[in-house]
Amino acid sequence: MIRPLHARLLVDFAAGTAALVAFGAGPDRALYALHALKPVDYRTAGPGPSYPKINPARPQDYRARAWLDGQCVLDLRIDGERYNVHALQPLGDDLLLACARSGGSAGRHNGRVYSRDGRLLRELALGDGIEHLQTTPRGAIWTGYFDEGVFGDDPVSACGLAAWDAHGANTYQYRPEDGLDAICDCYALNVADERETWLCYYTEFALVLLRERRLAGHWRPPFEGAQAMAVRGRHALMYRHPRRGHEAALFRLEGDGRCAELARFELRRENGAPLRPERVDGRGDTLYFVADGCAWTVSLEEAMAAAF
Repeated sequence: MIRPLHARLLVDFAAGTAALVAFGAGPDRALYALHALKPVDYRTAGPGPSYPKINPARPQDYRARAWLDGQCVLDLRIDGERYNVHALQPLGDDLLLACARSGGSAGRHNGRVYSRDGRLLRELALGDGIEHLQTTPRGAIWTGYFDEGVFGDDPVSACGLAAWDAHGANTYQYRPEDGLDAICDCYALNVADERETWLCYYTEFALVLLRERRLAGHWRPPFEGAQAMAVRGRHALMYRHPRRGHEAALFRLEGDGRCAELARFELRRENGAPLRPERVDGRGDTLYFVADGCAWTVSLEEAMAAAF
């Protein structure tokens, strides 16, 4: 039986015609969003195949905002950025913007660190094919890569998951253990805190827990294509990739690697209408969604209450 799971409206972006290009929760529980203020130029146009563009034909202007407990705590305009940006996170007292692509070559500076008054402070090389980017309170940067990065020319991206310090030094690369396959595509990433990092990746769709950057557990929930998850203790709320259906599932994670499915859900708005997210992110014990120009949220605790 599929149960309803009601998400709460968190914020109306009220962005007008500006395009949302980056969205995600930070380690401070604030929700971050980046809008492009000029027409986006993210892909090649014309006859034949379309390819992603690292740099727009003309520099882009962005509006970076963040909300905490319903209040706007950041509203910053960044002008003249020469990279197409796909990710936004806090980095200590600064902000990290990142382009997902680096052109497949090591050393391309696709990470952009800005002060909170809009000054470009430094550039970082964060690998090619960034699917997920999350930071920690102490300034660590975690990047999960999609298949074109894993199987491309950048040696760091080949590991599928990497960590960096605030100045772009690579401090960790994932290596599978205990019978796990290598990462072909990092579908979901949740940097829950400074110690714990969760990921779910193709081909096995294993749910993997790293504690202090070491393997601490892994499970194989019957829920392929999870795009995001909320985690706390021995429970995980996973959201399925939209191409595989708009479903969420709640699991109990056993100590021996087994997992028990407790409930499946369909996301609903507060008025009961179906919620069809366009973007989704997971941080700690909470999922965040974007739909119709607004951000929505649901916690693991709320899912557990809806399951029983």
